[in-house]
Amino acid sequence: MKKFGVLLVIASTVFVWFWFNRFRIQEPIAIDVKVSPTQAPKKIKIAFMSDVHTETESLKKALMVAKEEMVDQVVLIGDLTNKGDEKSLYEIKKVMDDSGISYASVPGNHEYSLDNYIKIFGNNYGTIEEDFLKLILIDNSYWGGFSEEQIKWMEIEMSDCKKKICLAVMHKPINNLFSSHVMGEGSHKVAMEAEWLRQLMINSGIKRVMAGHLHYASSYELEGIRTDLVGAISKERNTQSARFTILEISVDEIERKVVEINDDTGN
Repeated sequence: MKKFGVLLVIASTVFVWFWFNRFRIQEPIAIDVKVSPTQAPKKIKIAFMSDVHTETESLKKALMVAKEEMVDQVVLIGDLTNKGDEKSLYEIKKVMDDSGISYASVPGNHEYSLDNYIKIFGNNYGTIEEDFLKLILIDNSYWGGFSEEQIKWMEIEMSDCKKKICLAVMHKPINNLFSSHVMGEGSHKVAMEAEWLRQLMINSGIKRVMAGHLHYASSYELEGIRTDLVGAISKERNTQSARFTILEISVDEIERKVVEINDDTGN
């Protein structure tokens, strides 16, 4: 009976407490939340230049404009010279070194001696990676097509391109509606390799191809591939004035800008 009495007292006390507090408004609980300031998405700015053809003064002007545009990197997309001789290649390399801008390059069909190119500039193909961006620099300048080593390398390098933004960089475009001067021109074997590369890029999720060779700037989508022709630094054989292309790349978008090199640039 004593136990029952104790339980009865406890139950009564609890009931009375709930009765007097049932309409009581609870004070809000303050939670200290530290909100980080919103960070602007990182952007990477790259200038793509092609078809210099040993015109060092025009290249210097282009680099001055690239500096004014505050680019992070310059990529030369082949035909740096007319014949690929060591002297001409060295002249181009000296201009690039003196500019103080980070740069990379691939050879073009006018780099007749691949040995000379490799001696002066290093590897004829390679990869540049930074954060969310990957540039796959491909050598498609040789009339005989790709080496087995480069084919295997491309397959490996493109295997993770669905996880980041990947751009393929090469001298000759894969295709074009208005010109036959594309990869595989005059060679069935190389044309088949170009088709293989097109399929590989589509399946890998390559965002776009950056190419030169045709001496004008244009952007088009054909057969599942977006191609930016970047223009030419040389003034010879151009249907347009000398120019190059800048891409400003973030995780969310790619902005394209074509920059003309005027004769009075740098004066």
